[in-house]
Amino acid sequence: MSLLGPDDFGLDRKGRKKKLAKDLSPELQKDMDKWLDRADDPEAFKRISEMVGPEQARQLIARRRKRKAELESDSNLLDQ
Repeated sequence: MSLLGPDDFGLDRKGRKKKLAKDLSPELQKDMDKWLDRADDPEAFKRISEMVGPEQARQLIARRRKRKAELESDSNLLDQ
């Protein structure tokens, strides 16, 4: 399910992202964060795709995995 309407197709990529960010209600954002935390779950991609579309879902999941890996490597450095 995309939150973009017919008037938004003329927007560039950055404009579409801003529009999507404004459209997400706090409840929807919490739900998306919950699924992003469970990104390894096959259902997570499906649920996030329903909220923002498959391309954006892939980007969000990749960004979350990268951030998680960076935090874990920082934590490992601190433990040494």
